[in-house]
Amino acid sequence: MMKLYQATQKVLVIVLLFACVQVQAQSVKITGKVISTDDGTSLPGVSIVEKGSTNGTVTDADGRYSLNVGENATLVFSFVGFTTQEISVAGRSVIDVSLNGDVTALTEVVVVGYGQQEKKDVTGVVAAVDNKAFNRGAIVSPDQLITGKIAGVQISPASGEPGVGSSIRIRGGTSITASNEPLYVIDGVPVASDGTVAGRNPLNFINPNDIETFTVLKDASAAAIYGSRAANGVIIITTKKGKSGAPSLTYDGFYSVGTVAKRYDVFNADQFRSVVTAKAPGNLQFLGNNNTDWQDEIFSKAIGSSHTLSLSGGTDKLNYRASVGHQEQDGIINTSYTKRTNFSLNLGQNFLNDDLTVNISVKGAQTEDRYAPGVIGMALAYDPTQPVYDAQSPFGGYNEWYDVKDGKRIPVFQATSNPVAELNLTNDVGRVFRSLGNIQADYKLRAIPGLRFNVNLGYDVTRGQRKTFRPSYLKSEVSPDTGKITIQNPYKYAKLFEGYVNYKKDLTSINSKIDVTAGYSWQEFYSELQGFDATRLTTNIYGADNPSVAKQTIPFNPFPQNKLEPYGTNRLISFFGRVNYSYKDKYLFTANIRRDGSTRFGPLKRWGLFPSAAFAWRIIDETFLETLQNTFSDLKLRVGYGITGNQDGIKNYTYLPSYTTSNQTAQYQFGNSYVSTIRPSGYDDKLQWEQTASLNIGLDFGVLNGRLTGSIDAYQKNTSKLLFTRAVPPGANLTNQIVTNIGKVKNQGIELTLNAVAIDKGDLTWNVAFNVAYNKNKIVALDGSDDPKFKGYTTGDISGGVGNKIQILKVGQPVNAFYAYKQKYDENGNPVTDNNGNATLADMYEDVNGDGKVDSDDLRPFKKPSPSMLYGLTSQLNYKGFDLTFTLRASTGNYVYNNVASNSSFKRAADPFRPVNMITDVLKTNFFNPQYFSDYYIEDASFLRMDNITLGYSFKQLPSTMRVRVYGTVQNPFVITKYSGLDPEASVSGIDNNLYPRARTYVFGVSLGF
Repeated sequence: MMKLYQATQKVLVIVLLFACVQVQAQSVKITGKVISTDDGTSLPGVSIVEKGSTNGTVTDADGRYSLNVGENATLVFSFVGFTTQEISVAGRSVIDVSLNGDVTALTEVVVVGYGQQEKKDVTGVVAAVDNKAFNRGAIVSPDQLITGKIAGVQISPASGEPGVGSSIRIRGGTSITASNEPLYVIDGVPVASDGTVAGRNPLNFINPNDIETFTVLKDASAAAIYGSRAANGVIIITTKKGKSGAPSLTYDGFYSVGTVAKRYDVFNADQFRSVVTAKAPGNLQFLGNNNTDWQDEIFSKAIGSSHTLSLSGGTDKLNYRASVGHQEQDGIINTSYTKRTNFSLNLGQNFLNDDLTVNISVKGAQTEDRYAPGVIGMALAYDPTQPVYDAQSPFGGYNEWYDVKDGKRIPVFQATSNPVAELNLTNDVGRVFRSLGNIQADYKLRAIPGLRFNVNLGYDVTRGQRKTFRPSYLKSEVSPDTGKITIQNPYKYAKLFEGYVNYKKDLTSINSKIDVTAGYSWQEFYSELQGFDATRLTTNIYGADNPSVAKQTIPFNPFPQNKLEPYGTNRLISFFGRVNYSYKDKYLFTANIRRDGSTRFGPLKRWGLFPSAAFAWRIIDETFLETLQNTFSDLKLRVGYGITGNQDGIKNYTYLPSYTTSNQTAQYQFGNSYVSTIRPSGYDDKLQWEQTASLNIGLDFGVLNGRLTGSIDAYQKNTSKLLFTRAVPPGANLTNQIVTNIGKVKNQGIELTLNAVAIDKGDLTWNVAFNVAYNKNKIVALDGSDDPKFKGYTTGDISGGVGNKIQILKVGQPVNAFYAYKQKYDENGNPVTDNNGNATLADMYEDVNGDGKVDSDDLRPFKKPSPSMLYGLTSQLNYKGFDLTFTLRASTGNYVYNNVASNSSFKRAADPFRPVNMITDVLKTNFFNPQYFSDYYIEDASFLRMDNITLGYSFKQLPSTMRVRVYGTVQNPFVITKYSGLDPEASVSGIDNNLYPRARTYVFGVSLGF
């Protein structure tokens, strides 16, 4: 018994000692602050738990916390949208934490048309990308931030020019003549994206550093709330707002250097002499003694820089954010550049005991773009044996082709011009100021809980000037003109009024929730183009031969005498509504309807109705799946159908009979006076919107406790009442071509998105996002006929010859399918040559229709420019203070017509005016004459491209109020492709014709927060 007592006593002593140790360990108080690594803002509501226990707390409104834990405890910091961190206390009393954004985390709340929704309740196809997952680098255009990030969204820069805009296709193109670009809604203001003649990209007025999120509404059930402008999808851009807390000052800046990623392979001087000797010895007399690389002469390093300073903060009542920025980016072609100076201001204020919230947003920028003339083709073609300069030249001191007549140098106008002269003597600059803003008031009616009213007043103003100067001594301007100066002053504005009422109610008695929205929208658009276009400047008008004078900006005249375009005003009036209904939080129904009226259409077709409906079933919440909830973290089925419209791409008043006055060359003389004639124009009074009916079936899923999430969607889009420019039978109208509604186009496809937390171990995290999309595009009907025997319409202008077109619009074929002969090949796999121009079509091409001869009837549709498959992969690896991210993008099934190669033949060496250089591809074809319609030049342009790779470091041992991150980025480091040209993404049209090449850019940047 005594031994049992002694043993019990020892146990009690041990327990008491252990308890004392525990009490002593718990007495350590840890304090600190949690901020976002991305922008340095405090994070309220972050969960901090002592690992292995229930002891924990959350951060307050300023991101601060305090917690009593053991000396050797490990703290676990977790927050929605951020990567979880585990940090050992290790005897410390102050632990400040920076949480990294999780690029794969599901956003809890997503922006939809006229409101927000919890992601779990969304029934349509909505994809959101926030600033933590944006692409990095020397980015000028905001659309480059999300390239490769969203399944089914193809973003293709128009060229490699600095600040150039992109063509965006969401689930393929739905139109032919009208626009295929999506609708942009910026901070609640729908904006026009067609730009002006004075700027490269209408979206460049937004500083990418000011953008918080991109939200893409891809299917009709999500986009139909925007009705007549949503057929090509909707992109909602939300800029950064202030947050409650102490003022935070941030600086983001970088410097960049761009180089030419790839050059054309042309004959050098010695090779060119050999070619001329072999193919055109009669032109040897024209060759010089130099060895000039004309691509070296026009290309240079592209230097860039960007600086953005922002201040944000606020209280429970007021929040604010203001920023200013300046960016400059040179082009890799000499003289080209873009510059932008911008500002933005966002204010939010609560009134009336927080029942009234007023948000004010104003942003603006002045951009300046200098355009380089089209010198790529000149640099490839100009004789490499000639020098750049000629001291005796009357053409500004530049070497040019000329003949001597009566002791004077007479330019050979048919011969290639000196590309360096074109660059240095042309001054083509556009300046644009654009401002966008709105004030939005949201009032909660306390007497009726759940009821609120929202009013939105907005504006969008663009004013600019583009001035082009070409002196009389520039060879290409000597005749028939004697110099040129063109001044264009575009002016555009849009005014917006929108109001809607929203009512939310939990019907607990029937396990239901309703969310009802009804509203009205009015928007007016106005545009005009002022200025003049003067040629034959023999009187040296405005100093046309004096560059210093010509560079001066002529003041904008609000009442000019010469308008290049008439006034253009159109209005859009809309009524819209939406009902969201939820039963047991697992059966979700959404219905949208919008009725639009547009002044672009006549009274008979002015109004259109655009409805949609969608249903979602949260299968994960069903009781029969309880046994699988350890496997699935999310499982939701979605079905949606709707109709959207398209009116972009057509001019105002085309439904009205109108008259056009003649220019000066078609005036009629009465005595000593000249009177302009008037002629009627064609019109279609039944013109109306295109309509796209879209069906989508999707499944959202999550497994492995949410570490792997994703979605899969299948869709079909049928566009009818296709806006198309068709031929008019003689006498049927007052024109030979007219825009009218004919034809149908179908798109169908499948999309898959996967987001994975591959590694989540304290200091080491790795997030991977992958998407893949398949799309098939086909013309179903055209010109009022679905007969596949109808030949169709040729399109796709190319260089070489007169009026040559390499594409076709034909029923049963993809839009803009290529149209070419089937090339014959010899036993070595090389194309059968034209035997120095003596071969017949039958010698070189297949008799496709089997009629025993080869002629234009053997041209057939062959391949397409649009991709069949799009892929995107984003990786973000974090280890302690280091982060490594990259974006890979791939495209398959897309083809490009290599017009640069098709325009090269040995006949150029024998040009009767002067010998012309060629790309070395001519050695493979051995064609003497150009073979523009050979399918040899329709090349597979599938590619794998790394858009960017970034290595950064965030300094951790800093005061909690300070954030420092440095990084280096390489944009466009490599592309893997079979395409022989410079870039497989030559253009969305699929025709590569001496386009401005894309640069490879090296960036060093720093982000500071205080």
